[in-house]
Amino acid sequence: MASRYMDRIPTGYGDAVANHMEHPSMYGAMDKICASGYPRRQRKRMNLLSMALALFVPWLLFVTVFAAMSFSLHYQSPEVAYFIAGLCMLLVITFGTFAVTSLRNGTATEVGHGANWYIFIFLTALLAWCLGVAFGDVNFTRNMQPYYDMTNLNVYPAVDVTRMRGQQLMDAGRMVFLPRSQLDLRYAMSFRNTDMYCVAPVAMRETNGSVPRLVNYDFWAVGINCCSGDGSDFHCGQSYNDKTAHAGLRLMRDSQRPFFRLAVQQSLAAFNLKATHPIFLHWVADPILAMKEYEENGFKSLLLGMFSHFSLQLCLVAAAAVGFARLG
Repeated sequence: MASRYMDRIPTGYGDAVANHMEHPSMYGAMDKICASGYPRRQRKRMNLLSMALALFVPWLLFVTVFAAMSFSLHYQSPEVAYFIAGLCMLLVITFGTFAVTSLRNGTATEVGHGANWYIFIFLTALLAWCLGVAFGDVNFTRNMQPYYDMTNLNVYPAVDVTRMRGQQLMDAGRMVFLPRSQLDLRYAMSFRNTDMYCVAPVAMRETNGSVPRLVNYDFWAVGINCCSGDGSDFHCGQSYNDKTAHAGLRLMRDSQRPFFRLAVQQSLAAFNLKATHPIFLHWVADPILAMKEYEENGFKSLLLGMFSHFSLQLCLVAAAAVGFARLG
């Protein structure tokens, strides 16, 4: 009986279904059906995981390198800071190895698969490493190194410019001068070498408001591009004309010191002054607050770098995902 009914079934029955599933318009349809009959979601999950790794791995690498190159580790143990940067570069090279392997195996042509994200992570991680090293070193040089230097140097709370000489304050980082100390803008001078290096001596004001000429001028307020060619309109810093300000932070950048010394020599020659051992400083009202600004600027730079790089990485990941989807 069963054989009789089986004989009535056309020999091509079921072929149409198979041919329909093999039709080009159904490309990939069978690939998305698992044994249980439900659609596969593994590929989508792998793409989401790859996108998450592509977003956070380069960003965390940037933050690690930036922090290592910016703060006390770079100041106290620079070899350790460079070692950490080297370990991060090994991580970048590892991603590069995965990317090269995927290219050799031919899997990188499978758009949307992990091979493409290996290449993307390698390139953006390399960019993040370079940016972290560069901007971290700039942050260290401009903000954190001067802060650490001034912290390690001595504090002089009562400097009398009429009696004390520069040799007595060779280890000074912060100096608080006696009340009635002020800048004597009559003897301000400048020296041009691409930038304008401006100087003005620290003097002592009499009780009647006059500023007598000193025998020796060893303490000079400095600034860059804050005066005219002859230095007569010295306006460096926020406290240059503040009569209540009488403190200074030591100039810490060795590369600038020779140009300020030349400006002082010009002032000595122009006004027939004497300076035994000039000390250069930034004239401020509150040296502690001014020193803390260096530290605050360093941490602000870190936060700004973290936010900026995360935004950049997010845009790159979004662009890559859209590009992979269009190619697919």
